[in-house]
Amino acid sequence: MAVDLDAAGAVRNAHAWFETNSGWAPPDPDTLAEWLADGVCRCPDECLVLPGGWCEHGLASWLLILGAASDNDRVGRSDLRRVVPDPTRLDPGRDDYSLIMSAHQQAIGRGDAGYLDPTTGLFVMTARYLWERGYCCEQGCRHCPFL
Repeated sequence: MAVDLDAAGAVRNAHAWFETNSGWAPPDPDTLAEWLADGVCRCPDECLVLPGGWCEHGLASWLLILGAASDNDRVGRSDLRRVVPDPTRLDPGRDDYSLIMSAHQQAIGRGDAGYLDPTTGLFVMTARYLWERGYCCEQGCRHCPFL
């Protein structure tokens, strides 16, 4: 079945799906980070999709669902949202998205404050470093956990 809709419609479909299926059961932060580092994501029905996409059943990726949840409730960002850059800061449709997410995850694993962007070579601070620093500098950091 071909599904012709946008991201907001796919998120709405996913919430309707939660009501009749397994309910709200997002992936843990490490799983989500691994998917994104591989350039993929899953939908609630386990379909494999692009991070900013939706499946043939019309369900949004967990990245889109969590992004929409964050947009509705900026207070108390979840641990899951701390590993995923806000789509306004890093478009999941970029060709280099998986390379960036992989570099971010590797830097966190090594305990580094940041990584070199694989496309531009510029230094980018990790979400963990920014979170541990404890405040937003208002400079538009890619991985800012305080949005």
